[in-house]
Amino acid sequence: FDTRETTTPLYRTDFLRLNTIYQETMTFPDGTIAYDADGLVLAGDMTEDQVKACLGAGAKSWLYLNDECNKACPKAAVEAASVPFEMIPLLTPASLTNECVDKLVAYVESAPKPAVIQCSTATRASIPYILHKAKADKLPAASAMALAATMTPPLKFLEKPPLAAAVKRALIVSNRKPVIFRQLFDTSGSSTYTYLIADETSGEAVLIDPVLEMVDRDLKLIDELGLKLKYAVNTHCHADHVTGSGAIKAARPEVKSIIAAASGAAADVKIGNGDRIEFGSLVLEVRATPGHTDGCLSYVFEDMVFTGDAVLIRGCGRTDFQGGSAEKLYNSVHTQIFSLPDDTIIYPAHDYKGHRCSTVGEEKRLNPRLGSGKSEGEFVEIMAALNLPYPKKIDEALPKNMVCGIQEGMPTPA
Repeated sequence: FDTRETTTPLYRTDFLRLNTIYQETMTFPDGTIAYDADGLVLAGDMTEDQVKACLGAGAKSWLYLNDECNKACPKAAVEAASVPFEMIPLLTPASLTNECVDKLVAYVESAPKPAVIQCSTATRASIPYILHKAKADKLPAASAMALAATMTPPLKFLEKPPLAAAVKRALIVSNRKPVIFRQLFDTSGSSTYTYLIADETSGEAVLIDPVLEMVDRDLKLIDELGLKLKYAVNTHCHADHVTGSGAIKAARPEVKSIIAAASGAAADVKIGNGDRIEFGSLVLEVRATPGHTDGCLSYVFEDMVFTGDAVLIRGCGRTDFQGGSAEKLYNSVHTQIFSLPDDTIIYPAHDYKGHRCSTVGEEKRLNPRLGSGKSEGEFVEIMAALNLPYPKKIDEALPKNMVCGIQEGMPTPA
């Protein structure tokens, strides 16, 4: 085990930059929305004077999503100004085929900026933008849809449910790679879920929240599937079981362990909010969700989120030890998890009643602690009144987990 700590992130995106999006009303005419950070101007139908104003403001390329026969088509005026004009008809949700998505993304990537993207009401014009953002910033579908909702103003395709559903499908399909996914249950007593995710093409894999007693099973499965484990990833420093990261590293020295820098625990790689964990062609997006502990992380993958103990099915992790804070947990859940689309699948670190997964929408409605519109004050009161017993394994598990589960004389798993 290499005791040196790597603090350089695997792939960091500045989330402030993602949200530094604003309208330049002084440069472009009313009815257009200029996103300077990405050099895009979204527009609906425009008068001849508005088209001239856009050209005068410095538009260097123009994408039109209606047919050329549309009476508001500005092709003649744009081409007369020697600005490249291209049409990719995107008239209905059914038009958003794989071929169309590829064309739209390629256009945004290569078009001279600023580029005007125009439809009839600036609704469909926002679609190429979010498709481009998802690819450029390696965003899972759930995170891309959440980003579209937090832009100022929110991207207009979200106002049309059939169109929003088509965009969500397109994001999932465009990001879709051959994936191997397994949800594994700890039968030794902690009721922990361990998750194996692998890029089937390259064979590279990650294991989320491995448990010491189940390492033999996990490595056997990885070998049976012909995979190469790249990272052993923890959602937080657990108190109810010893992480399997140390035993995995003893058996497979090339595997790197990962945990939140805020946890204070040892690992090969320390990560934080906004980082990316890359394996093969796949990516986990890291979201900091402190509250159960200071070092809790959730991982977004495609239309799934692995929430650790931040959100459990109809519950949440306790907040009365390891730097826990009910106020922090409430804020984390509402800003980082409940902000994802309602159909995002929640995979928790534990379940004690036989459930395997939930959705963001279900937990927003049905979670007795965090859902049903409960206020922060109500949540704090609920958590303070739990009077939970002292965790049974904390005195054994926590010290070992602070050193990545490494133990003197640890046998190498078979």
